[in-house]
Amino acid sequence: MAKCVFCGKEESAVRGVHLMANDGTVNYFCSSKCRKNSLKLKRDKRKVKWTESYKLAREKRLKSEADRKAQEAEKPSKLAIEKTAKKNSSKKK
Repeated sequence: MAKCVFCGKEESAVRGVHLMANDGTVNYFCSSKCRKNSLKLKRDKRKVKWTESYKLAREKRLKSEADRKAQEAEKPSKLAIEKTAKKNSSKKK
């Protein structure tokens, strides 16, 4: 099974196109759509919605946003801090 370097789809190595770069790396493209988007149009696979890389990057971004929102929710608000400070100062007197 070969994995397309652009979309991430796994297919048998018999189908698609294998391109050899000058440095010896083999690039496998499952379709002309993937080959044209990568080589001719120079598109970033993380920005094309139908690729696996886009879906992974989006999932990672959504997860980090959710974690950040959860951390913000855990932080006490300024009002709560001021109230506790006032209570503590009144108890000391």
